[in-house]
Amino acid sequence: MKTIKQISSGLRFASGYMEAIRKVWQEQLPNRSAIRAILLGVIFLLNSYLVPGGSLVMTEEMKIHAERSLFYFDIRYQSFSEDLLKKCLEFEGVKYQDIVILQSQLETGYYTSDIFLNANNLFGMRYPKYRPTVAAGIYKEHARYAHWSDSVIDYALWQKWYLSQGYRIEGNDDNDFYLVFLKCIPYAEDKNYIPKLVKLSKGDLA
Repeated sequence: MKTIKQISSGLRFASGYMEAIRKVWQEQLPNRSAIRAILLGVIFLLNSYLVPGGSLVMTEEMKIHAERSLFYFDIRYQSFSEDLLKKCLEFEGVKYQDIVILQSQLETGYYTSDIFLNANNLFGMRYPKYRPTVAAGIYKEHARYAHWSDSVIDYALWQKWYLSQGYRIEGNDDNDFYLVFLKCIPYAEDKNYIPKLVKLSKGDLA
């Protein structure tokens, strides 16, 4: 529970955002920039209870949380790119990111497939029966997502689910190990799935 000092400090901090909010309503600021500023303030306030002593101090954990939230807000206004995809993979802590990028290229035909363009599905995921998911529904027997970044979040959930089932995929260095893992599950029905990933890597995974 917050102390009186924390509440007082929070109110003082919140008052600094009143002018920004007023300008949004009066359209004196570009809406996107103003909303970003307000969002950062809200994140700051909501996390202030974590700070001992009631003083509003932006901790490293809070900075990362705020940066992640603002990133996911911003990409809703941007076209898809592999650079943004890589940033998503980093934020979600996805393991074996080089292979995962190759999977996205293979599953979407370099981001031109129907399930990517119309269902925001980067990895050919089906709607899961058991594990947690952020999928919004089903599209042509595949999971459908509200935004392509949700597909990345779902891939991270997929990895975490297999870890919870006792599979060992904690490392990031042994690409061969992850390829064997994808083959043994199996990740795809295509028997040539792993050779296709190796070919896409131009020999880097051979």
